[in-house]
Amino acid sequence: MPHPLIPDDSFPPGRNSPCFCGSGERFKRCCGAQSADRPPPHGIAVVNGFLSREECQRLVTMAEALEGQRFQVRDLTHSLEPVPDPTRVAEWMVLGESQHTLDEVVARAFEQVIVPRSGQTIDWYEEPQLLRYTTGGHYQYHADAYHLVPEAGAWRKAVDRDISLLLYINDEYEGGELHFKRFSYTLRPRAGMLVWFPSDMRYEHMAKPVTSGFRYAIVSWAAARGVERVQAEPAKRSIDWQTRERKPPSG
Repeated sequence: MPHPLIPDDSFPPGRNSPCFCGSGERFKRCCGAQSADRPPPHGIAVVNGFLSREECQRLVTMAEALEGQRFQVRDLTHSLEPVPDPTRVAEWMVLGESQHTLDEVVARAFEQVIVPRSGQTIDWYEEPQLLRYTTGGHYQYHADAYHLVPEAGAWRKAVDRDISLLLYINDEYEGGELHFKRFSYTLRPRAGMLVWFPSDMRYEHMAKPVTSGFRYAIVSWAAARGVERVQAEPAKRSIDWQTRERKPPSG
């Protein structure tokens, strides 16, 4: 059975309504505030310096030696052949034997920070990816686990992602800010910064265009224990939290 639809206008609350975080403040003075120097809204967690400068430099050096592949989508109106994705102008790096390095970094982020601080236990997390955004690269507004059903004006959960993880390894570039649409909140990534947040439609976000330089980011998504599933099995090449074993590719 498909996951229930969530009306697109169900969040955020009205600006004068009580904030959804339970603070008792009005939304406009709490998670919906407009000041540039405000703390992250409820649900968005930021840890500066999770990775040291030395660790970041090693990862950047590794990334610079790898081949990148542009994200693609199928052209459903013409040839059905893959074409560059216009909504996600970025490259995923072909990691090969370097994959285990990312696996270790992301496992450490979940184990040492996200699981203890969120109070959630996870069943699995998706194989980490290393992304590169060159000048002009961006990722348009999206929710990591939900897709918008335009004819219904509503969102539906499409994949079993409950926690989104972002880990930044460099900051020698211009542009490329992380922006959360429903909170009007913008975060400037810094080398070593760990960011995580719920994967649902409340946290619809984008990577703003890079205006100069190269932006590197590590990404992964976790399925939280006890959450109703929308898929018959874990994502291919996901990593079991208990055994740390990788599910083989399907097919």
